[in-house]
Amino acid sequence: MENQDKKRLLIINAALKRFAHYGLAKTTMTEIAKDIAFSKALLYYYFPDKLSLYVSVIEHLMHAISKDILKSVEKAETCTEAILTLLQKRQAYIQKYYNLMEYAKNAGPELPEGLQEKFNIARAFELKIISGLLIKGTENHEFYLDDPIITTEIFIEALAGLHFNILNKDRNIFPGKDQFKMIFIKEQKFANIFLSGLKNKI
Repeated sequence: MENQDKKRLLIINAALKRFAHYGLAKTTMTEIAKDIAFSKALLYYYFPDKLSLYVSVIEHLMHAISKDILKSVEKAETCTEAILTLLQKRQAYIQKYYNLMEYAKNAGPELPEGLQEKFNIARAFELKIISGLLIKGTENHEFYLDDPIITTEIFIEALAGLHFNILNKDRNIFPGKDQFKMIFIKEQKFANIFLSGLKNKI
């Protein structure tokens, strides 16, 4: 790794710790610079503003989460176990990095283009993993279904419906920590019912 890449990664890791603990709004570029004994000028050389650094932190974290989820999914003995593990891992990361999502919470639906792109990539990754598991489960006769792609879309849309119903009930745009827990409980129950249904040949 080149020296410039190392410095950039040091900044991102320091910012991740700060953002995860204090959130974006309560973190300054000065504090991040002090944490790694860099000058503010050096920070601004790599990142023109705090938001661009935040987007890079999100990208870095999502890459790490994706690798961890893939590793866990590959270890699962069945496709059902793999999908449930994915949901569990996602919830654990949401709880751990909840403060990091503070900006998305306050920005509402109008996220900056760069940030929206990162969240879209994360959703596409999840969709790909689940569709791959349903296809694999169909091929090894764990599941019986005619169209794994459409089934994946139904599964993902149903999970999104759970999110919407819980948030709509409390009139929130972004879930609080307790709401995320409730969403996860319902996701797990729904996933168990849904995947059990796929095992019964119609």
